Amino acid sequence: MKKNKFMIAMAIATLTLFFMSCNKDESVTEDTLVSDSTSELVALEASIESVESVADSYSLYAMSSLEFESNIATGKSSSEKFPPRKNCHDRSGFFPDCTVFEEETLDNTVTITVSFPEDCVDRNGDVISGTIIIVKSTSDIDKTRTVTFTNFTINGHVINGTKTHEFIAANGDGNPQISGSVDISVETDEGTVTKVGTRLVVITSGGDTDTHKDDEKTVTGSHTFTNAEGNAKVVEITIPLVKPAACKYIVQGVKTYTVNGETSSLDYGDGTCDNIGTLTEVDGTVTEIELKRKRRKH
Repeated sequence: MKKNKFMIAMAIATLTLFFMSCNKDESVTEDTLVSDSTSELVALEASIESVESVADSYSLYAMSSLEFESNIATGKSSSEKFPPRKNCHDRSGFFPDCTVFEEETLDNTVTITVSFPEDCVDRNGDVISGTIIIVKSTSDIDKTRTVTFTNFTINGHVINGTKTHEFIAANGDGNPQISGSVDISVETDEGTVTKVGTRLVVITSGGDTDTHKDDEKTVTGSHTFTNAEGNAKVVEITIPLVKPAACKYIVQGVKTYTVNGETSSLDYGDGTCDNIGTLTEVDGTVTEIELKRKRRKH
């Protein structure tokens, strides 16, 4: 009887150790998955930032040219500073030759439709297609522009949704800028993601010349980023993102990501033109991640 009790006790102890071992292994696996998920989610959001940066450029230069054309018509702009082009919609030289511009004025509203055929390649090598529609008032007081993206595709990423901007040709520092709200969805290899928030884009250098080639843009703002699985992060640009015209990538700036009160951050670098960012996770782990600009080919 004593022997049976001893064997039973040993069996219980063995099972206890087995389950403790299993639970320990599961805990490690779960932590690893959470860490990987955080890294992947940040990398995906950062890649969408790169795509949106291209979309911002199209919005900014379209609105800048629209403002320039309007000022020429009313005699408010100097043709010596910005000499007219054959196509006043593109004084910056940013838009590729395959771009199609259409303009319609109805009552007090001007609608500019900017469309791109399939596989239209822009000056930076980005493959563009789809449509951007910009709506503005003819009033000099109302600076609001509503920008609608309809299947606007950048390197395989499909953007739909709207941005409501206030366009200012010269802010307090004399620089062109757009500021306002963002509500867009982007199709990616990982599914459709959304961004809802606010954004300020400023041409901090080169805005006083009649070309996009010397422009440097900075971006600030915050938004909620939600991936296809419904996982959301509050994202804030804590150090302005810097995007020079000479580089395809954002080269500087810091974002913070907050979930349930826990914060991680992504540093875009020291100004070097590359697609590498440094992620600092909640537990202090620091890793380098690749910021993709193109969807994978299937």
